[in-house]
Amino acid sequence: MNFLERYCPRAVAEKRPAYMGIVNVTPDSFSDGGTHDAPDAAADWAAHLLADGADILDLGAESTRPGFDPHAVTPAAEAARLLPALRAIRARFPHAVLSIDTRHAAVAEAALAAGADIINDVSSFEDPDMARVVRESGAGVVLMSGWREHIGAEKRAAAPDALGAWVAANLRRFRDDALRAGIAPEALCLDPGFGFGLKHTDNAEVLRSVGAFVREFAPVPILIGPSRKHFLLAQYPEAQGDADDATARFCRDAVAQGAQICRIHAVRTVKAALSAGRDDTPARP
Repeated sequence: MNFLERYCPRAVAEKRPAYMGIVNVTPDSFSDGGTHDAPDAAADWAAHLLADGADILDLGAESTRPGFDPHAVTPAAEAARLLPALRAIRARFPHAVLSIDTRHAAVAEAALAAGADIINDVSSFEDPDMARVVRESGAGVVLMSGWREHIGAEKRAAAPDALGAWVAANLRRFRDDALRAGIAPEALCLDPGFGFGLKHTDNAEVLRSVGAFVREFAPVPILIGPSRKHFLLAQYPEAQGDADDATARFCRDAVAQGAQICRIHAVRTVKAALSAGRDDTPARP
């Protein structure tokens, strides 16, 4: 059973992309910080996302918006924000698939013990203990390109006209690291990292490589996470300033190339756009 069959069986049965709905329990996320950080509010938002068609809920308690301080939120503080919300959602929705957006092994381990199913590690095992936590738990894991460049720890090792190959090399390395650590291939999902280590116009170039990522890494699915990011409005002026509409357009362009999971805030908007195949959102190869 591969990642999609295990965590998104309805999407597989319906032959459509899967939708990962975002539940931010942070005071400072760029889009909805402070809106859902109380446990009951997080559970209410989870109910909304599930009703709109989310296949997975992705809970995060540390904002990684541009310019954030990667040392500002300690693992203990992150867990204190995250675990009450996780427990509230798990109690209300015992069968929901829950992903935890964390780069700290201690937070991941506590979240898995509290009922999480997937670890979404944007740092791709920067914490040396994370691979062990994932392996021993049998959880799914999402690994993403561009983290160290995003936080300024490394300079990007690619010119603007070679970004697709750079992202592919990152994903290849992270996949191989996971396999060497004993993580099962069917537990893996890969994220090209739109908005991470990429300037605004770079994202359109990497978007054109999504099909190549899908072909190279199959059956490991490709997850895209462009939701409400600032580069979208310049890339899609036809969205007329509507970040959710621009997100839907980006997702449709990626799904047209084979991307299997969309991580988004507005599940209903994106799902409707992709389901309808709207004439005003033409897919861009």
